[in-house]
Amino acid sequence: MAHLKKLLPPTNTRIMAHTFFNLADALESYKPDEVELDSCVYCHPKGKTNDHDGECDLHSGIHLEVSEEPHHMRQVVNLIIALQRMKKQVQSTEFTDEELCNILLDNLVEEYVTPRVHERTHQAAEHYTHTGANRKCFICDEFQKSLVLRKGVTNELQAITLQGANMSLRVQLDLCPYTSSASPERGLPVVLGVPGNLYLSCTSTSETPVLGLELINKETLQDISGDMKRFLFFKTTSGQALHSFESAKFKGYFISTSYSNRQKVDVCKSQDAPNRLTTFNVIDA
Repeated sequence: MAHLKKLLPPTNTRIMAHTFFNLADALESYKPDEVELDSCVYCHPKGKTNDHDGECDLHSGIHLEVSEEPHHMRQVVNLIIALQRMKKQVQSTEFTDEELCNILLDNLVEEYVTPRVHERTHQAAEHYTHTGANRKCFICDEFQKSLVLRKGVTNELQAITLQGANMSLRVQLDLCPYTSSASPERGLPVVLGVPGNLYLSCTSTSETPVLGLELINKETLQDISGDMKRFLFFKTTSGQALHSFESAKFKGYFISTSYSNRQKVDVCKSQDAPNRLTTFNVIDA
């Protein structure tokens, strides 16, 4: 049996370092339990006389002491609330261990802590680095039309059927492979250069991306990230060594040529676009 006479101490209780107050004063209706000393078998065992004025240690009260480490006022308030609840429930000074445990559990003051979840607001930007191993090559579409550079107010590539001596008009491309900071799932990252520091780029001034040629120093393309991804294409191989080039900046847009002769090389959405060819033969120069 666990014996308990007083739930609150009549003496000063130390709650925080260098801070003292009577905890009983915080409880508006606190009154020590009235217990008949003659009824305590420990104060008056049969055949024995108590030398301590008829009162044993069980009637000296519970002395609560909180360590001198700093505590929050929330903990002090929770302690007072719990003791208030226990004072209203406990009607006797004698109860079993199980009853004592139930009293303590029933009067626990629960605190709810909301964990802070830090979510990633953005993914780390992909970074591409030139490997330094360029490949000189010619490209022609499935209809054997070669790429020819047409210079003017704006430079552009056209797909033209060439024969005999005209084959010298086809443009030699510089295929530059890159490595990625993330594992690319869409093919080998490459940049396609044309003599004269011209590079193919996929840009958009409206809703539809277009293919163009930009004049840029090749050292600028040593490392690619952010908006510079407009120069980058993912090269994939399928069928009988046929290659496709998908824009890294505009997913789903592929370099393509028209079925008709002498038309501008551009990009189209999806590889199954009508009247557009999106696979090419790559021939070493």
